Amino acid sequence: MPLDLPENMAVDLPEHPIAFTPGSPDPDHGALEWLLADARGGFAMGCADATPMRRYHGLLIASLAPPVRRALMLSAIDEHLHIPLGDSCGCHHDTRLTRFQFAGDAARPAPPPTLAGFTKGAGTCTWDHTIPSQIGTVRVRKTLTLLDRARACRVEYEIESGILSAELEGPMTLTLSPLVAMRDFHELNHPGTLSLDQFRLDPLAQPAIEGVVVHRDGLGASLHIRGVQLKAHHDQSIWRGMRYEHETRRGQSDTEDLLCPVRFVVEIDPRSTTHAALEFALDEQPLELDACTTRRSTRVHSSIDHALRQAGDPRDPTLRETIARLASAGDDFVVDRVFPESTSTSIIAGYPWFSDWGRDTMICIPGLLLTTGRFDEAHACLTTFARARAHGLIPNRFDDDAGPAHFNTVDAPLWFVHACLSWSIASGKPLDRGLIDACDDILDAYARGTINKIAMDPHDGLIRCGDPRTQLTWMDALRDGVAFTPRHGKPIEINALWINALRARAKMGSIDPVRAAELDARATMAEQSIVRTMTAGPHGGLVDCLIPHNAVRSFSWRRSDECRPNQAFATALPGVRLPDHIARDVLNSIERHLLTPVGLRTLSADHPEYQAHYCGSMTDRDRAYHNGTVWPWLIGAYADTKLRVGAFDDTARKGVIDHLVSLASAMDTDGVGSIHEIYDAEPDEMKDHAPQGCPAQAWSIAEVLRGLVIASRGRA
Repeated sequence: MPLDLPENMAVDLPEHPIAFTPGSPDPDHGALEWLLADARGGFAMGCADATPMRRYHGLLIASLAPPVRRALMLSAIDEHLHIPLGDSCGCHHDTRLTRFQFAGDAARPAPPPTLAGFTKGAGTCTWDHTIPSQIGTVRVRKTLTLLDRARACRVEYEIESGILSAELEGPMTLTLSPLVAMRDFHELNHPGTLSLDQFRLDPLAQPAIEGVVVHRDGLGASLHIRGVQLKAHHDQSIWRGMRYEHETRRGQSDTEDLLCPVRFVVEIDPRSTTHAALEFALDEQPLELDACTTRRSTRVHSSIDHALRQAGDPRDPTLRETIARLASAGDDFVVDRVFPESTSTSIIAGYPWFSDWGRDTMICIPGLLLTTGRFDEAHACLTTFARARAHGLIPNRFDDDAGPAHFNTVDAPLWFVHACLSWSIASGKPLDRGLIDACDDILDAYARGTINKIAMDPHDGLIRCGDPRTQLTWMDALRDGVAFTPRHGKPIEINALWINALRARAKMGSIDPVRAAELDARATMAEQSIVRTMTAGPHGGLVDCLIPHNAVRSFSWRRSDECRPNQAFATALPGVRLPDHIARDVLNSIERHLLTPVGLRTLSADHPEYQAHYCGSMTDRDRAYHNGTVWPWLIGAYADTKLRVGAFDDTARKGVIDHLVSLASAMDTDGVGSIHEIYDAEPDEMKDHAPQGCPAQAWSIAEVLRGLVIASRGRA
């Protein structure tokens, strides 16, 4: 039910506007990235000024096997405005509304001087252009709509002319040239490899619609390009040498060729507003634009309303707006996972390059689905992963190409158990037998031992896992066989999750009292072992990992010397009952050495392996990924710890709310409507931590939203 609020307290669907000064747009604002998602794994993505900067930037990236096998179908549209000026000027006025970067260009082109504003809404992006000339001004509004669950987009143009027809020496026109990639979204059409004979083009002629159907060998999908009440000109060409600045910076292949299969010409009426539209779809059926828009709007409104109720209906307008923006952004990551016999739910870890990962999904369920009241989708999500489990593990991730799932994880199954109990508490419903059996399977597998050298040590009740070459925890960077943060042995957060999972299972019901007592005894044993062997670590907090050490005639467990944020989970998870003084030590260690405005550093700055900036080659970036680089999602565990230590008093709650609201403001300053995956560990010369990695990351949104809701309502 919608909130019964005074009109001035109601929250509309959030919009994210960016204003440009015509003639001199801010280049930094122009480079901010936006994302639209279609709830099937597909998306549209680009920069505020519409200049493609990544291989992943495009107006239609569709999932061919939802939510994976994604293909970049439509890269961009070249928009050329022609104003034939009268005899008094003796010239023509030609303007391109979208800029491109080509091979050989020294730097990213400046945003179009005509760009006056950009706005991201729910499922839409709008660009406003103001084009002055000697005899008047033309205004063009371009709106991109990515349709919900339709593998299609619509681009509409509204053209308002301030030029009298008597002052023109011919028709004023807007020529629209779609640029098509039709490739795997990770790959490029490398220069010189694209030719017209790789495509088959079938003209499309329907009542009031002209266009073309583009087929490409081996892709397994076709693109229907339709001009609504527009004349199609069937002259094909290859655009050579499109370059993407972000790929250049990352040391990746950065240039490709694109196909222009058709052109459309809009003749502009100087006496009234002219409307034109292009539609791009993988299917032949007409687009159901209104139904898709209503479905998305209803879903997002419901999520916002529920999140505000869960937060105790806060009166502060900034807090309300922040919660609404986070709940709206969270919708982008919830997707269908289609099986041969059914459709279920999953969560995309991050855009543009991640698929649905088990670890990320389980961590995100409380924030993205439970605080927003999407209980049926959360249950379906849990069921998706429960049915895919093997060896007592849920998948670390599903394959990008719809191949077999990957099981290189030790934490995802334990997060699954946590998410199951969280769902039951939030929904007020008991877990079904299938989910309970999955939880039992996981706990039994960890106790007896399973793949990846995962097993409970009978001597101390702690979970051990992996070896120097594995990457089983969330700190999983691996390149060329090198695991940069292997953390093999007994990691702190894995054992906190183990204790939490044991006690969570005991609360789920459908359990014999003897079995429940055994689980609690195991949890207590592991807890006591943490107190005995992992306290008084670097900077006074908890030791990050106990590492196996083999000497010639002896074996021992060595305490790691890194101060890392994983200790926060031992004081944040509800089933772990460490003494209060340990929680205070953990909080002090984090606040002094790891806390930043945008999240927690992954390593304290005094360690020899510390990396201040995420830059350089891919190997350099992977080395820095968990050795200093800041992760916003870790702020959730920090918030839980701070609230616990402060007993949820007003000071602790205000401190958490202020920090999280400030972090969420990155949705305006570092991107458009979402939060990045990572940030540099150290600020730049402008005293800002530079955003890095995925521009839109699920658990960054989920944990900031969850933390705000908990702090606002004043209880866990």
